Amino acid sequence: MFNSIIVATVNRFNNGEEDKNGNLPVILNVIAGKCPNRNVLSGTVAENAGFEVGETYLVQCREIEPSDEYGRQFVYNKMKVLDVNNILDSIEKLQKAEIFAVEGTTTRANVTSPQVEEKMS
Repeated sequence: MFNSIIVATVNRFNNGEEDKNGNLPVILNVIAGKCPNRNVLSGTVAENAGFEVGETYLVQCREIEPSDEYGRQFVYNKMKVLDVNNILDSIEKLQKAEIFAVEGTTTRANVTSPQVEEKMS
């Protein structure tokens, strides 16, 4: 089972619809660490986990038992809100941002923010 720590910013996911509680989905944009491409959370899940749009967090990504309907599933636990210095320290300690495809999906990307590359150079 997959278990990782990532640095991610939380943004609105523009291609989604409100959930049954009227909350819009969010996407965790990975800045550092390895993460599955199942990084879009329903608005209610994000709210219950304490994620706020515009913030950057140290996040644990943990795989849980797969379901027959959705296949592999992942839980995201907010560990800490990061400020600029924490973000840069965490990026140095974690591997380069990598998003991997979960079977049944087609996206695979190695992503690094241009701003992060400039600061790391």
